[in-house]
Amino acid sequence: MAEKTSAAFTQPLRVLIVEDNQIDRRMLESMLSESSSAVSLRKSTDTLQGAIKLLDEYEFDIVVLDMNLPDSEGEDTLVRLSSKYPEVAIVINTGAYEDEMGLHTLSYGAQDFLVKGKYTAYVLNKALHYALERKRLERELTKAYERIKETQAQLLQMEKMKVVGALASGIAHEVKNPLATILYGVTYLRQQLNPADDKVLAALANMKEAIDRANGTVNDLLNFASTPQLDRKLEDLNALIEKSLSLIHHEIEKKHIEVFKKLDQAIPMITIDRNRIEQVLINLMLNAVQAAGEGGKLEFKTYSHALSGAPGDFSFLDKRKFKAGQTVVVCDIEDNGTGIPADSLSKVFDPFFTTKHDMGGVGLGLSVSKSIMESHDGTIFIENRSSGGARARIIFPSDAASL
Repeated sequence: MAEKTSAAFTQPLRVLIVEDNQIDRRMLESMLSESSSAVSLRKSTDTLQGAIKLLDEYEFDIVVLDMNLPDSEGEDTLVRLSSKYPEVAIVINTGAYEDEMGLHTLSYGAQDFLVKGKYTAYVLNKALHYALERKRLERELTKAYERIKETQAQLLQMEKMKVVGALASGIAHEVKNPLATILYGVTYLRQQLNPADDKVLAALANMKEAIDRANGTVNDLLNFASTPQLDRKLEDLNALIEKSLSLIHHEIEKKHIEVFKKLDQAIPMITIDRNRIEQVLINLMLNAVQAAGEGGKLEFKTYSHALSGAPGDFSFLDKRKFKAGQTVVVCDIEDNGTGIPADSLSKVFDPFFTTKHDMGGVGLGLSVSKSIMESHDGTIFIENRSSGGARARIIFPSDAASL
C-alpha cells in the first residue's frame, strides 16, 4: 500500500498559478521546479480572465489561486472559477492575515488552502496531491449520490406503478362484464329489429362502436396492469414495420400522409415477442399519424449503432443497461407535426397522461409501450426534432439481437 501511495504522490501534475503578486508567483514557480514530483505543465497568470483563457486552452489538474486579483476579489473569485470548471481541483494561496478566510473557502469549492510564507516545496507538493485526491473523491461521492437519487426515484416510480396497476386491473375487471352484457344486448336488438329502420340501426351501430372503444380501453388497462408473458423468437424488425404499416394503411390514406422509409436491410434479426412489438409500433405509428395531420409526412428508419460512450451519443440511455462498445438495433419514427409541448415531454410515459382527451385518448398507449420495451430489455425515447415534429425511438440491446 505504501508503494501505491508513493507512486501517486509523485504523479506529474498540470498546474495553473493565478497570482498577481510577482514575488509570490515566482516563489510558487520556483518551489514547483525544485519539487521531487515532476510538473508536466505549468502556466501562470495574474488575472481571473487570464486564468479562464488558459483553462479553456489547456487541461489542468489543479489551480493554485490567490482570491484577490485585479479583476476579481474575495470569495467571488473562487465561486466563479469552481462553478465554471468543476472538474479542476483548487488550492487557495492566501496571506497570513487571511488564514481564517482560507479555511472558510473550503465550503465554496476549494480542496485546500496554503498560507503564504508558511510552506516549503515539500508541503506545497503534498498539498497539491492531496487536493487532487480530495477532488477525485468528491466526484465519486457526487456520482454515488446521483445514483442513489436516481435509484430512489425509480423505486418510488415502481411503487406508484404497482398501485396504479392494481387499481387499473380492478377497474378493468369490474367494467368488462357489464360491457359484455351491453354488447350482447345491442347485438341481439340489431338481429331482431326491422333492417328498414335506418335510424334505429344507426343508433345501435354507434352504441356498438362506443362499446368496442370502451372495451379497447379496458384491454389497455389490463395490459398496463399485467406482467407480459413473452413468446420470443428471432424476427426481422424491417418486416415487422412493413406489416404494422399495412395494418394502419387506411389511416395513412385517409389523411393523405406521405411515408418515407430508410430501412437498413443489414440490421440483425432480433429476439422479440412479435405481437408485443407490433403493438408498440402500431401505437407509435398512430401517434405519428395524428401528430402529422392532413397531408403530413412520416419517416421510418432502422439501423445498427455501436455505442461509443461519448457525451451526446444516445446520452438518454441507462448506462447500467447499455454499455460503451455495445451494438444496439434502432427504429426511429418521425413526423413533421408541431412537436410536443416542453412541459409535456417529461410526462408522456405517465399512466393516464394524454393531450388527446377530446379524441377519446386515455393516456395508456405509451405507458404500455414502455412496459413492453422494458420487458425486452430495450427502451423507448421520445423527443422533439430540431427541424420540427417529434421522433419516437425504440432501441433493442445487442443481447436481444443475433449478432
